[in-house]
Amino acid sequence: MTPLQLFLLFAKIALLTFGGGYAMIPLFQYELVTRTQLIGGDEFANLIALAQVTPGPIGLNAATYIGYQQCGFWGSLCATIGVVLPSLVLIILLVYSLNKIRDNKYFKGILGGIRAVTLGLIFSAVIFFAETSVLTAPFASLWNGNIEKFGFSLSGVIIFVLTFILHRFTKLSVLQLMIIAAILGGGLPYIF
Repeated sequence: MTPLQLFLLFAKIALLTFGGGYAMIPLFQYELVTRTQLIGGDEFANLIALAQVTPGPIGLNAATYIGYQQCGFWGSLCATIGVVLPSLVLIILLVYSLNKIRDNKYFKGILGGIRAVTLGLIFSAVIFFAETSVLTAPFASLWNGNIEKFGFSLSGVIIFVLTFILHRFTKLSVLQLMIIAAILGGGLPYIF
């Protein structure tokens, strides 16, 4: 893939996504894994995990990584600009015209539709993470009659439940929770 193709790919993703990095994950998955096959499913799951723990937005980190992987410095620069530019242009136009359209019923309806689709995209990202961490097979295996492959990863469920409880009832930071989860992820498979 050329730097220009990377720019166009990530600009398209950014232009079609509202709601931040988590809402971008299904589009990233479709474009990078399914359509262009730049990376495999496991590599994509690792990419998203790494993009979460590194400083900065998930979408920006993922675009920069894929761009560098494909075309080095120029690829990372073009992919990064591609994922940032549409949002930057749209937000400038929106801020400029917001006072004029704020009370417009059509604009309010459009925002309501965008919120609903953003929730759907984020839920799709939740399903993706469940399939790559807590479940032993994708949900599609249930639909395809492969029920015996579908199940739960005991270590994944333990890490999920423990992280949820610690996040909800302690004052541990997200970084501390990720470190605990990483340690458990490295050790639990040897126990179970």
